[in-house]
Amino acid sequence: MKNFELLKRTYPVSEFDRLCDGYEYIIYNSTPEQRLKWNIIDNELQKIIKSGEKYIYQVAKEKKEFKIMSLCFKNYEIIRNFFFIFDDE
Repeated sequence: MKNFELLKRTYPVSEFDRLCDGYEYIIYNSTPEQRLKWNIIDNELQKIIKSGEKYIYQVAKEKKEFKIMSLCFKNYEIIRNFFFIFDDE
């Protein structure tokens, strides 16, 4: 993605339960057919980052807009493997 610039990424421990932005990213940027092909079961995706759980906090700039995301490691792995697979080549 040429319009994506990662500005900051940290790995804090959550002090309270919070929504995982990765869940919505996966659901809204793929079709049910794609997720089925990738063996991703919607009900098994992590929706909540629990208090005391280490997570990924990142700030990025995409198309002149700042995006802040809190991601659990499980959903981040899915995003890396299926959405940004070509960025690593």
